[in-house]
Order: sequence, then C-alpha cells, then structure tokens
Amino acid sequence: MPKLWSEIRRARAMEIIADAAMLIWVGSWTTLSWRLYNFLAGFARAGRSIREGGASLNTAGDQIGEALGRAPVIGHRMAELVRLAFSSASARFVEFGGTLERVILIIAALLSFVVLVIALNLWFQRYLPWRVERLRTIGAAHRAIRLAVKAGESEIERLLASRALHRLSYRDLLAHTPDPFGDWASGRYDRLARAELASAGLRSRIDARSKENNPPGL
Repeated sequence: MPKLWSEIRRARAMEIIADAAMLIWVGSWTTLSWRLYNFLAGFARAGRSIREGGASLNTAGDQIGEALGRAPVIGHRMAELVRLAFSSASARFVEFGGTLERVILIIAALLSFVVLVIALNLWFQRYLPWRVERLRTIGAAHRAIRLAVKAGESEIERLLASRALHRLSYRDLLAHTPDPFGDWASGRYDRLARAELASAGLRSRIDARSKENNPPGL
C-alpha cells in the first residue's frame, strides 16, 4: 500500500493540513462558482420571457384567426392573413428570446468556469508540485530503505549517515545532532541516520519499535 503521509509527526501533520486545505479550497470555490453560475443564469429569464411571449403571441393569432374565420365571405381569407401576421411576428420574438437565453447561459457557464480554473490554478501551482514530490520521495525512500534492503541494520545506518552528511544542509544536520562531523568520526551514526530518514519522512527503526512498545497513553 503506498504511503500517503510521512511517519514523522510534524511532517505528517503539515501534509494532512495541506491536504485538508486543498479539499476546503476546492470545495469552497466549486460552491462559489456554482452560485455565480446560478446568479448569472438568472438573467436568462429575460430571454425566456421574450420567447414565451412570442409563443403566446402566436397562440393569440390563432385564436383571433379562428374568431375571424367564422365571418361570412371574407372570414377565411382574413383569418389566414391574421394568422400569418401573428406567426411572422411571434417567430422573431421566439428566435430572439431563445438566442438571448442561450447566450446568457453560455456566458454564465464560461465565466463560472474561468473563475473556478483561476482559483484552483493559484492553489495547485503551489500544492501539487510539492505534494507529488513529497509522495514520490516518501514512496521511493520506503522501498529503498525498508523493502529492498539486504544489508544489515548497522550497515544501513552507516550508509544513511553518510548520505545525510554529504547531502543535507548544516541547518538540517544540526536539528538532529549538535556535532555531525564528530558523530561521523566517532562512528555514532544513529543521529545522522535519523536526520536522513526524517528528510524522506521516515522514522528510524529504533523510533518505530519504541513507539510500538510504548504506545501513547501507557
């Protein structure tokens, strides 16, 4: 099973907070974008009203034509003319109203989508590269140190100490040991190894066993 978070308490807390903040950010802006769309889409009612008014006008023309059709001699002819006039006028209203409604809905969708993309992009530009790199580092370190190792623990500790001494900054080294060079020269590799493991988000085996033997609350 892939490791999602570091084993080090402080690093794990920072990663979990970042993940939670990401979910909150995405959820908040998705909700805001949806509300923006609903607000802008509300203006489509104007086009819908015009379209429905055109349909009502056509219905009114049919009703007037039906009434005129009962007149003797010229009734049928007058009814056809009235229906044609109302139908022509209503078709323009229906077409204009439908077009206006579609345009407003498209603009509402585009604006809401643009706002959502900009908001998420601002966050993901910082969060995603860091989180992906962190996951890769933790996973690779776990496979290399814990799963694919055939050397003894003392040799692994020495190799980790060497890697820490040659790779980590002085500030990172001093956070785990007050005398990194003295530890190496005297063969005390545990603190240097712990510094290297911590940089990859892993606990030392000693720390892990100690936590298992002394669970919180005992």
